[in-house]
Amino acid sequence: MSRVQQVNVGGATYNVAQASAEKQKRLLLLIGANIAYTSNASGTVEINEPFLLGSLLRLPEATFDEVAGIVLAQTIKSGGESVVNIGDFQGNMVNYMKLVAGAIKVNLQDFFTYLDKANAERDVTPNQTAKK
Repeated sequence: MSRVQQVNVGGATYNVAQASAEKQKRLLLLIGANIAYTSNASGTVEINEPFLLGSLLRLPEATFDEVAGIVLAQTIKSGGESVVNIGDFQGNMVNYMKLVAGAIKVNLQDFFTYLDKANAERDVTPNQTAKK
């Protein structure tokens, strides 16, 4: 059974169902290394939707389309009955990208929490050898 969370974008609410564990693994392998590297290199405190939006813009189109296909496969606009698709965002690609970013967070929040914690520990842990 998948977990459903709401994502708000552009004044609308979307019900995003988590992908299967197999699809989440694929998603993590598609974008995880890039996000981990970028968050570490940039000193990111929290991996949030704006950070993810920037990460999505660097993906090749085919990779982005696969990511969107995984995270939006069961996403329905609140009050609607059909699964959203890119055509629903004609002339509003920023909101489409924001929805994909929010849906990624729904699916990989445990990974982002792990990275946030690791990044925070890196920033506050003194270099013991430097003090000697």
